[in-house]
Amino acid sequence: MATIAASDRMIRTSARPRVAAAPPSRQAEARPPVNPDKVKLSQDSGTASGKAVPNFPSWAGRQPRKLPPGSYSAGSISKEHLEGLKNSKDPKDKALAATIQRAQKNYAGLIKNGSEIIANRNQGNGGQPVLTVLPPGFDPKKETRVHTHYHGFNSTVADPKGHPAQTTERTEALQKKVPQTVVVLPETANAQDGNYRTSWPNVKSQADTTNQALSDAGVTNPGYRVVSAHSAGGEALRRSIQNVPGGKGLQADRLELLDSLYGSQGAISDWSKTANGRNLRSLNYVHGTNNTNNDAQLKGAFGNRYHRVNVKGHYEANHLMDSFADGN
Repeated sequence: MATIAASDRMIRTSARPRVAAAPPSRQAEARPPVNPDKVKLSQDSGTASGKAVPNFPSWAGRQPRKLPPGSYSAGSISKEHLEGLKNSKDPKDKALAATIQRAQKNYAGLIKNGSEIIANRNQGNGGQPVLTVLPPGFDPKKETRVHTHYHGFNSTVADPKGHPAQTTERTEALQKKVPQTVVVLPETANAQDGNYRTSWPNVKSQADTTNQALSDAGVTNPGYRVVSAHSAGGEALRRSIQNVPGGKGLQADRLELLDSLYGSQGAISDWSKTANGRNLRSLNYVHGTNNTNNDAQLKGAFGNRYHRVNVKGHYEANHLMDSFADGN
C-alpha cells in the first residue's frame, strides 16, 4: 500500500500567494488505495507568538480557566448546568445537552488523557452544538493547527468507538501524533444515535463556525487549516459556499472530500474561482462509492492541487480523515 509522507511545515493561509490552477496531473488522479494505519501524519509543535491569552492559564497543573458564557467543558460541567440544559424549553439547549452527554461517554478516554472538550451553541452552525477538542498539553501561545470535520449519515460529533466511520478513533490518533491540533466538530440539526438521514439546514458558514469555536476556546494563533466532509457532510460545504458572498463561507488550506460528492461538487468547483478557493493549497478526494465521474468538475477546477485516492467502501473513505501531508 502506498504511504502518504507527512510534512513538518505549517503554512498560514494569509501568507500564501494566489496561484493560477495548472492543468490536472494524471499521476495525481491515479493514486492507489491507502492504508490509514500506515499513514504517517504531519507533525509540528508550533511557533511561540508571545501573546497573552485572557482566562487561559494553560494546562500544566494550573487552575482551570474561565470559559465564555454558554460554553461548557464536557469533562467538568456541573450536574446542575447539564440538567438545566436538558430541561430547557429551548430545543437547541436540549441538543447541546445531548451532545455533551455523548462526548462525556464516547470521548472519556480523551478526557482522561488530558484533552479538553468544549461544547457550545455556535451561530455559524445555526445555533446548533459544536464540540472543540483541545489536545493534552495544548499551548495557546503556540501556532495552532485546526481541523474542522462535518460527518455524514448515521453519525454524530461523538460516536462510540467501533462506529463504522471511525471519527472518534481518527480524532484520538490525530491528537496523539500531531501536536497543537485542535479539532472542531459541528453538529447537524437532527443529530441522534443510530440510523438516520443527516440534515444540514442549520449551516450558515464553515469559516464563521470554526472562527467562533476557536475564539470561544481561547485559540488566538490559528495556522494551517484542514476542512473535511464525509458523505452527506458535503452539503455543509455547499451551504457554506452559497450562503456567504464571494466564497468567504469556506476557508481551508486543505479540503478533504471523503466520498462526499452528492451534489456539492458544482459549488466547490465554482468556489475555486474565489479568493479563498484560489488560496486553497490542496483538494483531496477520497473515492469510495460515489459515482465514478462525480469529480470531473473538480479535476478541471483545481488542476494540480487536486488529488484522488480510491478506497473500497463508503465508510473506509472517512478512515483517511487528516491522513495527508500538510502543505501540498
